[in-house]
Amino acid sequence: ENKHEEKVQDPDREKDKPKADMGSKTWADLAGEMKIFLWNPEERTCLGRTAKSWGLTVLSELVDWDAPALMVLSALSTLSTSMWPSKIIAESGGAPGVMIRPYLNGFTIAFNVSQPNTWQPYVDSMHHFLAAYDDKVQEEKNIECVPGQYFIQGGNDSEEKKACQFKRSLLQNCSGIEDPTFGYLKGQPCILLKMNRV
Repeated sequence: ENKHEEKVQDPDREKDKPKADMGSKTWADLAGEMKIFLWNPEERTCLGRTAKSWGLTVLSELVDWDAPALMVLSALSTLSTSMWPSKIIAESGGAPGVMIRPYLNGFTIAFNVSQPNTWQPYVDSMHHFLAAYDDKVQEEKNIECVPGQYFIQGGNDSEEKKACQFKRSLLQNCSGIEDPTFGYLKGQPCILLKMNRV
């Protein structure tokens, strides 16, 4: 055999080759090919993959996505168990920070002195808010703290802590004790600013 000799092509072999004519396929041909692609009963493949191939692919994807997900979940659980319960803002009430009282439907306070029905809801709101600060309630529930000294409570973190007493009578004219209308009757209303625990 001569290496330089050109290979002679068999003319009959050329006839057996299918022509790659893309434009000659009908919709029925395309639908048949799609059907074979979706499920090939001869090779038992779905979308060109065998059951074993699909199993390995799904397993690989599960490993690829579950490992990072487990790492994130473990980091979040570690973080949530190491947080101090006193630092959780959800325990600060509905709105942490500074709040205004009376608060009805917003921060706008509008009333007419000569029409008690316009300011009575504000007065009722103040009485309701200050009920928890009645002197007797504070004496029973909270501790009398000495000004200028820190008070550190021991015990478990899960135990309910006590606060320093804040008696309603400290508010003087705005306590609602001397003037039950909180100054709304005179056109000089009391407005309280309350600092929530942050």
